[in-house]
Amino acid sequence: MKTVLIISYSPLHSDPRILRQIQALKSKYKIETIGYTPPFLDNTDGIRHYPVKRRQKSTFPEKIKKIFQLMKKEYFLYYKKTLDIKHVFAINPPFSPDVIIANDWSGLYSAVLLKTEKKWQAKIYFDAHEYAPDEVASLRWRLLIRPVIIYALKECRKYIDAMSTVCDGIAREYEKFLNFPSGFVSVITNTPAYQEVLQPAALHNDKIQLIHHGGAMKERKLELMIKMMRYLDPLRYELTFMLVPSQKKYYDYLVNTARQFKNIHFIEPVETARIAETLNTYDIGVYILKGHEFNNIHALPNKFFEYIQARLAIAIGPSVEMAKIVNRYHLGICSGNFSPKALAKCIMTLSPNEIMNCKNNADKYARELSAENNLIKIKNIIDDLAG
Repeated sequence: MKTVLIISYSPLHSDPRILRQIQALKSKYKIETIGYTPPFLDNTDGIRHYPVKRRQKSTFPEKIKKIFQLMKKEYFLYYKKTLDIKHVFAINPPFSPDVIIANDWSGLYSAVLLKTEKKWQAKIYFDAHEYAPDEVASLRWRLLIRPVIIYALKECRKYIDAMSTVCDGIAREYEKFLNFPSGFVSVITNTPAYQEVLQPAALHNDKIQLIHHGGAMKERKLELMIKMMRYLDPLRYELTFMLVPSQKKYYDYLVNTARQFKNIHFIEPVETARIAETLNTYDIGVYILKGHEFNNIHALPNKFFEYIQARLAIAIGPSVEMAKIVNRYHLGICSGNFSPKALAKCIMTLSPNEIMNCKNNADKYARELSAENNLIKIKNIIDDLAG
C-alpha cells in the first residue's frame, strides 16, 4: 500500500476535515498523521501518529522576540517556534510518503520543510480550507501575521501539486493570488456524512423551534441571534443554542445576555456524530454571520450542512455561498442584510407549510449535499498524485 501523510495543526480526533480525509483513503492507503492528537484516541485503526505541541501562550520576552523576528522578516525563526519545527524535523518514518495532505497554510509550510529537508519525492495536496490571507480583521494581525502567511504561501507555491478549498469564491481568489490557472483549485465542501435514517420532524404545535449550534467565539457575534429574539413573538418562537464553550468568557456573556428572554435556552453540546440527530427535533437552523472579512462573506461552514442533514429549514443572513445553496435548493430564507431585525422579519414570513416544504427539500437533497461526493473527490485527487 502507498502511504499518505496528513498534517494539520489541530486536534485530529475532533477535526471533521481530517476524519473525512482518513475515511476517504483508509481502504486503499497506509495513513500517517502529524497533529496535536491522534485521529482516533484509542488508536484502533493502527494509524501511526507523530505529535506536535499545541501553541503555548508566549511570555512577554518571547512576544517581544517574535515581534522583532517579524519586523526583520526572519520568518523561518518565527515558524521554528510557532509550528514546533524541531519535532517535525525529528519525524523519521521508515519510508518516504507518496503523498502529503497539508491542511491550512501552517500544514503546507511544514510539509514543504519536511519534503525538502528529508529529500522526499512526495507530492503535496494542499487543503487550504478558507482564505488564509484574510483570516483575521484586526490591525495587529494584518501588520504582523498576515505577511508571514503570504510569505509561506508564496514560498510554497511551487511545491503544490493539487489544492482545494471549501467554496467557489475562495477557490477563485486563491487562483488569482497564487497565479494558478482557472480550475486548478478544487472545491471540497464541509459536508458531513449522509444521515439516511433521519426524516423531517413534524412541527411543534405550540412554538416554532429555532436552533443554532457551533463554537462560542466572540468573532462570530452570536449575540446578534439573541437580539433577533426581540423581534419575534415569544409565544410563537423559541431559540436554543447548543454551543461548545470555545471561549468561556464569551460563552458566559451569551448566557447572561440571554437571561432577559424566557424563550432562549442553552443545551449541552454533543459529539460530532450525534449533531444531526440532536438537531432533527427542531424546525429552523439559524445563523447570522456578520463581517466584512473575505472568509465571512464566503463562509460555508459545517453547521450549515448539518442543518441540512438534520432536515431543518434554514434562516440566514445574506452570506454569499450559503445563500446560493439555500436559494438553489429552496431550503429556507435569506435576509436582505445582517441585522437581527431583518432576519426576524424573514422568519415571520414563513408559514408552517412553508417551513415543512423547506424541511422536505432538505430531506430530498440531503444525499447530494452530504460527504459522499466529497469523499470520492478526495480519493480521486490522491489517486492522481500517487500514480
